[in-house]
Amino acid sequence: MQRVADAWALRVRGSTWDEIAAAVGYANGPNALRAVRNYVGRLPEPSMPELRSLWRERLEFLWPVAVRDAESGKPGAMRAAVAVAQRAAQLDGLDQPQRVEVNASAAEIAQLVNLLSRSQGGATEADVFELDVIDAEVIDG
Repeated sequence: MQRVADAWALRVRGSTWDEIAAAVGYANGPNALRAVRNYVGRLPEPSMPELRSLWRERLEFLWPVAVRDAESGKPGAMRAAVAVAQRAAQLDGLDQPQRVEVNASAAEIAQLVNLLSRSQGGATEADVFELDVIDAEVIDG
């Protein structure tokens, strides 16, 4: 049972079935695969925390390689480094939009509208709130 658990843990970490067989003592890769399938009935699905941890480790491995290659001027290395950095940021949730709540009174909003309008040489508050509205319908011809 422990050998099967170790085999699956290695598979989740990215090892091939042949590598797993050599590491945990199966004759070959297909035997290791069969042992895991026979024990659990099918290949188990790794949990989300396991997958996040796995990909975090993989990205941590790739980052120094990408930086080294970029510093040496290897073609395509900068693009690869950016791809690794973007994926790490996505995985860690750094690219999620930030929620900002603004609590302002109507008077404060009107004051900001006037200030912004005047700074842009544009309309005053009266102009903004007294625009003519045209009711129209789009007709496809």
